[in-house]
Amino acid sequence: MRNTLVGLLTAVSMVAVSACSAGGTGGRSAAGNGEGEAVVPPAQAGNAANPPTVQETIGQPSTTEKKTVVFSTFFPSEFLNEAKRKYEAKHPNITIDLRYVDSDNKHLEENLEKFVKTTGTAMLSGKGPDLLEMDQLPSGSYVGKKLLANLGDLMDKDPSFRKENYFSNVLDGMKVNGGIYGMPIGFILYGFMGNKTLIENSGVPFDDSGWTWSEFAGVAKELAKKADPDHKFALGGMPPEYMLANFVNAQYATFIDQPNRRANFESAAFSDLLQQVKSLYDARLVNEQARFSIFRETTIVSPSDYIREIRQSEFMPNKMDYKSKLYVMPHADGQKPGSFFRTYQTIGLNEKSAVKAEAWDFLKFLLSDEVQAKADGAGFPLNKASYQNKVQALLQKGKVESDQPIGPMKGQSFDITQNDIDDLDKFVNGAIYPVQFKPSKIDEIVREDSKAYFTGQKTPEAVAKLIQNRITTVLNE
Repeated sequence: MRNTLVGLLTAVSMVAVSACSAGGTGGRSAAGNGEGEAVVPPAQAGNAANPPTVQETIGQPSTTEKKTVVFSTFFPSEFLNEAKRKYEAKHPNITIDLRYVDSDNKHLEENLEKFVKTTGTAMLSGKGPDLLEMDQLPSGSYVGKKLLANLGDLMDKDPSFRKENYFSNVLDGMKVNGGIYGMPIGFILYGFMGNKTLIENSGVPFDDSGWTWSEFAGVAKELAKKADPDHKFALGGMPPEYMLANFVNAQYATFIDQPNRRANFESAAFSDLLQQVKSLYDARLVNEQARFSIFRETTIVSPSDYIREIRQSEFMPNKMDYKSKLYVMPHADGQKPGSFFRTYQTIGLNEKSAVKAEAWDFLKFLLSDEVQAKADGAGFPLNKASYQNKVQALLQKGKVESDQPIGPMKGQSFDITQNDIDDLDKFVNGAIYPVQFKPSKIDEIVREDSKAYFTGQKTPEAVAKLIQNRITTVLNE
């Protein structure tokens, strides 16, 4: 369904990664002290009443001196290559040295593991790249070890960076201990795709904008009473331990304080979560063997992908067609209304970079109207104007073509309306909860050790203690 995203993660041709050194080959800035920090004369330094500007903090990007910004990624990116060409044309003294890994599907896992290890070692030694894509790297660990610059601080101090031009709800949702340590080129939405026809015919009212899992369970029970035998389950397709891990990832900061290497599983919040998941299965509202379900978890990677997701069910053969709608995923008790997201192509700035000013300038360029207008890959653009241009282009065209090469969706064309975009806008502007999406040892521990509770072998307290101890060990490795 998402050929663009899958293509980025699988069949790729990559160039060999080489050793990175902070600041590349361009030498140190005249304003630098050799540790990547700008030297500010006392007379220019800011104070509480007059805080320093970004220029006073990291210096001005050079306009004459030759500089090289080393930018490390795992996967290649035509978007970054095009941005590099444009930026270097505007700044002939600056070289953006893009480095990525040469791999194939057979060696993808081992090369990724090597990339993560070697990049971490380089960063710890102070010889890492100036910019690095964090999607495949342990960003929480990097933040905890103070390896990344606080981009939120740079945004606040740079008058040329107008936060209102971007989806600030996403940027605010990314904050860790009050700072922002990665700049996403885009973001991906999470939600529940629901059988709108069944829900409307049931007459069961509910407001998904701020519902909790407890409220979801109550709605699911009422919907099941009105549903046909094939649609008795609200959710399906996963065992309880996997659903629990998904819940933890959707509330990651509640249970994992990665920068301070602390876990919070021996808590009422986690005990409630365990019991909540079990109650959904015990009440037969969720079943991993369900053939059909009223809702299913989904990710939306672009405006056109959204239209395909809500329209394709109307073209199902054998009278199985129905209307779909995107609903907000339920929240934990006490969370405020908002939708869920994950960042895409999130870029960090090395705290020890000797070319911070140039790296920050290129990072801003990646978010500019000029560059983001050409970003046709996966993810909603962080730039609001670019998002509006994309949805207006879709509305003007009036249709979105199916991306399926075979099956009942092949050759189909889906209508798009302003109401569709209005509904999508609510998710895009309401995205405030980041989802931890990287597979990790923490996921494995939660899944493995929670089975004992779901099978009746251990109490919630015993399971929580075991998970707490194991994850604490992992966080401190």
